[in-house]
Amino acid sequence: MGKPLKVLMIEDSDDDAHLIAGELRHGGFDVDYRRVDTSSVLENALTEDTWDVILCDHAMPKLCAPEAVSILKQHKIKTPVIIVSGWITKELAKATIDSGANGYVSKNELHKLVGMINKELEHSSKKKPKAKG
Repeated sequence: MGKPLKVLMIEDSDDDAHLIAGELRHGGFDVDYRRVDTSSVLENALTEDTWDVILCDHAMPKLCAPEAVSILKQHKIKTPVIIVSGWITKELAKATIDSGANGYVSKNELHKLVGMINKELEHSSKKKPKAKG
Protein backbone atom coordinates (compact mmCIF):
# COMPACT_ATOMS: atom_id res chain seq x y z
CA MET A 1 0.00 0.00 0.00
CA GLY A 2 1.39 3.38 -1.01
CA LYS A 3 1.26 6.82 0.53
CA PRO A 4 -2.36 8.12 0.33
CA LEU A 5 -2.81 10.96 -2.16
CA LYS A 6 -6.09 12.73 -2.95
CA VAL A 7 -5.81 14.29 -6.40
CA LEU A 8 -8.15 16.69 -8.15
CA MET A 9 -7.48 16.33 -11.88
CA ILE A 10 -8.65 19.15 -14.09
CA GLU A 11 -8.48 17.07 -17.23
CA ASP A 12 -10.78 16.47 -20.20
CA SER A 13 -9.48 12.99 -21.07
CA ASP A 14 -10.37 9.87 -19.07
CA ASP A 15 -7.47 8.06 -20.74
CA ASP A 16 -4.96 10.73 -19.69
CA ALA A 17 -6.38 10.77 -16.14
CA HIS A 18 -5.90 6.97 -15.90
CA LEU A 19 -2.38 7.29 -17.32
CA ILE A 20 -1.46 9.98 -14.77
CA ALA A 21 -2.99 8.00 -11.89
CA GLY A 22 -1.03 4.94 -13.03
CA GLU A 23 2.21 6.91 -13.01
CA LEU A 24 1.46 8.13 -9.48
CA ARG A 25 0.71 4.57 -8.31
CA HIS A 26 3.93 3.39 -9.91
CA GLY A 27 5.69 6.16 -7.96
CA GLY A 28 4.41 4.88 -4.61
CA PHE A 29 1.12 6.71 -4.10
CA ASP A 30 -2.22 5.17 -3.21
CA VAL A 31 -4.18 7.50 -5.49
CA ASP A 32 -7.76 8.60 -4.96
CA TYR A 33 -8.68 11.04 -7.72
CA ARG A 34 -11.58 12.95 -9.14
CA ARG A 35 -11.56 14.24 -12.71
CA VAL A 36 -13.30 17.51 -13.59
CA ASP A 37 -13.42 19.40 -16.87
CA THR A 38 -15.73 22.41 -16.42
CA SER A 39 -15.62 25.42 -14.12
CA SER A 40 -18.90 24.53 -12.39
CA VAL A 41 -17.81 20.96 -11.63
CA LEU A 42 -14.42 22.29 -10.46
CA GLU A 43 -16.14 24.68 -8.05
CA ASN A 44 -18.29 21.81 -6.71
CA ALA A 45 -15.20 19.64 -6.19
CA LEU A 46 -13.52 22.45 -4.25
CA THR A 47 -16.44 22.84 -1.87
CA GLU A 48 -17.19 19.11 -1.47
CA ASP A 49 -13.74 17.84 -0.55
CA THR A 50 -10.12 18.70 0.20
CA TRP A 51 -7.23 17.69 -2.01
CA ASP A 52 -3.53 16.99 -1.52
CA VAL A 53 -2.60 18.15 -5.00
CA ILE A 54 -4.37 19.58 -8.04
CA LEU A 55 -3.20 18.53 -11.51
CA CYS A 56 -4.43 20.62 -14.41
CA ASP A 57 -4.22 20.19 -18.16
CA HIS A 58 -3.47 23.46 -19.89
CA ALA A 59 -5.88 23.56 -22.81
CA MET A 60 -9.27 21.88 -22.68
CA PRO A 61 -12.45 22.58 -24.63
CA LYS A 62 -14.47 23.81 -21.63
CA LEU A 63 -11.78 25.07 -19.23
CA CYS A 64 -8.19 26.26 -19.53
CA ALA A 65 -5.43 26.31 -16.91
CA PRO A 66 -5.42 30.11 -16.40
CA GLU A 67 -9.19 30.05 -15.78
CA ALA A 68 -8.84 27.08 -13.39
CA VAL A 69 -6.03 28.83 -11.47
CA SER A 70 -8.22 31.93 -11.22
CA ILE A 71 -11.06 29.85 -9.75
CA LEU A 72 -8.65 28.28 -7.25
CA LYS A 73 -7.51 31.77 -6.19
CA GLN A 74 -11.13 32.90 -5.75
CA HIS A 75 -11.69 29.93 -3.43
CA LYS A 76 -8.43 30.73 -1.60
CA ILE A 77 -7.13 27.22 -2.28
CA LYS A 78 -3.57 26.70 -1.00
CA THR A 79 -3.24 23.18 -2.44
CA PRO A 80 -0.25 22.76 -4.80
CA VAL A 81 -1.25 23.08 -8.46
CA ILE A 82 0.81 21.40 -11.15
CA ILE A 83 0.13 21.86 -14.85
CA VAL A 84 0.30 18.51 -16.68
CA SER A 85 -0.06 19.14 -20.38
CA GLY A 86 0.67 17.41 -23.64
CA TRP A 87 1.55 20.59 -25.43
CA ILE A 88 2.34 24.01 -24.09
CA THR A 89 4.95 26.59 -24.96
CA LYS A 90 7.52 27.61 -22.38
CA GLU A 91 6.00 31.08 -22.41
CA LEU A 92 2.50 29.78 -21.60
CA ALA A 93 3.87 27.48 -18.90
CA LYS A 94 5.75 30.40 -17.32
CA ALA A 95 2.67 32.64 -17.50
CA THR A 96 0.54 29.99 -15.81
CA ILE A 97 3.13 29.49 -13.08
CA ASP A 98 3.37 33.27 -12.66
CA SER A 99 -0.41 33.35 -12.20
CA GLY A 100 -0.31 30.84 -9.34
CA ALA A 101 0.50 27.29 -10.48
CA ASN A 102 3.39 25.63 -8.64
CA GLY A 103 4.96 23.85 -11.58
CA TYR A 104 4.66 22.21 -14.96
CA VAL A 105 5.24 18.68 -16.29
CA SER A 106 4.83 17.55 -19.86
CA LYS A 107 2.65 14.49 -20.41
CA ASN A 108 5.65 13.13 -22.36
CA GLU A 109 7.70 13.34 -19.14
CA LEU A 110 5.27 11.99 -16.53
CA HIS A 111 8.18 10.26 -14.78
CA LYS A 112 9.01 13.72 -13.36
CA LEU A 113 5.56 14.16 -11.79
CA VAL A 114 6.07 12.02 -8.67
CA GLY A 115 9.21 13.96 -7.70
CA MET A 116 7.48 17.27 -8.27
CA ILE A 117 4.47 16.24 -6.19
CA ASN A 118 6.71 15.02 -3.35
CA LYS A 119 8.58 18.32 -3.41
CA GLU A 120 5.35 20.37 -3.37
CA LEU A 121 3.83 18.27 -0.56
CA GLU A 122 6.99 18.67 1.52
CA HIS A 123 7.05 22.41 0.85
CA SER A 124 3.35 22.86 1.69
CA SER A 125 3.68 20.82 4.90
CA LYS A 126 6.44 23.16 6.07
CA LYS A 127 4.11 26.13 5.59
CA LYS A 128 1.37 24.69 7.82
CA PRO A 129 1.34 25.97 11.41
CA LYS A 130 2.38 23.41 13.97
CA ALA A 131 -0.24 22.27 16.44
CA LYS A 132 0.22 23.61 19.93
CA GLY A 133 0.40 20.93 22.55
